[in-house]
Formats: sequence, structure tokens, C-alpha cells
Amino acid sequence: MREKFFLPVTVAVCMLISLGWYEFIYEPTQREILSMQLETRRLREVEREIAELKARHENLSALAAAKERQLDAARNFLPPTLMTDRFIDELYRAAEFNRVRLTSVQAGEEVADAQSQIVTVSLSASYVELLNFIRAIIDGERQVGLENFSITADNSGTLTCEVNFKIFADVPAADHQP
Repeated sequence: MREKFFLPVTVAVCMLISLGWYEFIYEPTQREILSMQLETRRLREVEREIAELKARHENLSALAAAKERQLDAARNFLPPTLMTDRFIDELYRAAEFNRVRLTSVQAGEEVADAQSQIVTVSLSASYVELLNFIRAIIDGERQVGLENFSITADNSGTLTCEVNFKIFADVPAADHQP
């Protein structure tokens, strides 16, 4: 009787051992191998990107010099002082070019900490002329923000506006680190 159950029990035990080995040893090992292959591919991709960057910039000092030139260009975008008179000249030139009639221009008080100033402009123009005027000022040679805007229209299609532009200056030279 014992011999009758020995072979099926042995086969069942072997199958259980095989199933356990497959579930607890083989499958986790295969998942780990796959994970390592994916990580290896990712690292090779990063290595390839680094090699492309090195080939493009040959050395990092050239890249650093290019970034420094970009920073200098950004610094030059802000004048060292507010130069309100130059900004007002730009306003009049843009108004003349875009056929906008300026009725008043007033420079507000300077904000010392932020190195900024509000310039209030009253004007009258058509819709397209107004848009072109504002675009010309904002896209001009210096950093300008549109702070406040009010508009009214009459029956002839002429718009009367009051626009507050905020102009900026660079921080004082003593604050720059060499």
C-alpha cells in the first residue's frame, strides 16, 4: 500500500517544490533581471545625452561663457536708472508712429526698493491703434509692465484710455556681485 502512494506523493512533492521554486525564486529573479535591463537602457540613454551635450559644447566653459553672455544681455535689458524722460520720449514716438493722441503723461513717485515707477498715460485712439501702441511700448527696448488700464468708447469708435505703465530699473551697481 505504501508503494502505491509513494509514486504519486513523490510526484506531488516534486511538483510542489517546482511550483515553489518557480514562484519564489525564478519569477522574482526574472523581474529583477528585467528591471536591471530597463535601468541599464535608461542609464545608456543618459550617457548618450551627456555625450551629445559634450559634443555640442565641446567643453563646459564654452557653455558657461554663453550663459554669462545671456545673463549680461538680460542685465542690459534693465537700464541702470529709471530714465523716465527717455521712457516718455519712447511713449511719444510710439504714439506718433501708431497715430495715437496723447492727452497727458504723468510720472508717479519712484519706488526705491523695487526700482520701479508708474507712468500714467491718457490717450485717445482707435482699437487697432491702441493695441499697436501698447504692443510697441511693452515690446520696446526696456522692461515695462502694464499695471492698470481703463477704457471708454464714444459713438464714433474712438477710445479714450488711461493706461498705467510700470517701468523698471536695474538694482544699484553696489548690489551686483562680480
